[in-house]
Amino acid sequence: MKLLMTMIKYNSIKENLLRLKEWIYNHPKKVYRYVMVVLVISFGLIFIQYYFFTPQVSTGIKIPTMYSESDQVKADMEKSDQKMNVIVNELQSLKKKRESGPLSKNDSLRIEYLFHQYQTLKNGL
Repeated sequence: MKLLMTMIKYNSIKENLLRLKEWIYNHPKKVYRYVMVVLVISFGLIFIQYYFFTPQVSTGIKIPTMYSESDQVKADMEKSDQKMNVIVNELQSLKKKRESGPLSKNDSLRIEYLFHQYQTLKNGL
């Protein structure tokens, strides 16, 4: 019984689609007109959305409001920034040393350690 009902629905949908296809082939000007109206309206709605409902884009990094009033969090962030600046300065001095000549094994190990420390501070781990 279910199979018979699904076949009847399938045949009716198929007939409707074939009639629609035939109507489209017989009335191309009307189809073109309807399609163009839909395109123009959708294009207009995009501009209306852009000018009247523009999304607000945040610029820069902002501290979440939950932490913005905490002096301890601010102090920790400043401390980590200072540590990162020290690491960057030392890496720059090692870069200058590398440009003037080859590095020793201790220098290479120091660079790896500093880079790991920098990544840890940057990612907040």
